[in-house]
Amino acid sequence: MGLLGENHVYSYSQLSSFDECRYGFYLRRIEGIENPASNAFAERGSLIHDLLDKWAKKILTKEQMLEEYERRYSNEVVTAWPRMLAAKGYAKKAYETGIQFLENFDEFKGYEVISAEEKFNIQLPLSNGETRPFVGIIDMMLREESSGDIIICDHKSKSLQSFNKSKDEMYRQQLIYSAYVKEHYGDYPSKLMFHLFNEGGVKPEKLFSKEEYNQAIEWATKQIIGIEESSVLDWLVCKEKSDYFY
Repeated sequence: MGLLGENHVYSYSQLSSFDECRYGFYLRRIEGIENPASNAFAERGSLIHDLLDKWAKKILTKEQMLEEYERRYSNEVVTAWPRMLAAKGYAKKAYETGIQFLENFDEFKGYEVISAEEKFNIQLPLSNGETRPFVGIIDMMLREESSGDIIICDHKSKSLQSFNKSKDEMYRQQLIYSAYVKEHYGDYPSKLMFHLFNEGGVKPEKLFSKEEYNQAIEWATKQIIGIEESSVLDWLVCKEKSDYFY
């Protein structure tokens, strides 16, 4: 297990962090150094995400979501927007975009919400035949009313352009989460979906592919083996590499 404990539990963010910057992973996961800095984008995204979660759990109606957004916004979106954006009136635009989204929220017509913020803990099957403890949270599990298909859906604040640039990695996370869906619901999801609330609720989706699932599991296996076989010297060498940016 290298520097990790025998019962270490993995998550997608850990594997992605290791793949992106090994030294950054070392600082966060081994040394326990976290970056507490927040920003207005994340604060606004967290607020809308929480409202969508409460709607899915039937705690809030569509109308109450809008009321809560207006009531909570100034208390929760407190970090200043970047100067260049603020100079162009982005703070007002960001607030109003949220209002417009909630006013026109389609409430996922044609879908049944099976669960919201579904936390799971599984033994992730690796491509080498082994397993590892793995945790995650699925924003929403949906059932398409016309077909009965089960769908994984995640809320994101990304623009469509930004989503398209990173969609392979984003779908990879859902593909790995599909291992839990298979275990808990008896089959893999039929579709993978994202809900882009900054784009008015656009829902890009793709059909589940067993081939792509296997590729995602192979990627996860590679990261886990890399983490477990790394020593202190391996972590510190990463600090000097050209791809170091932490």
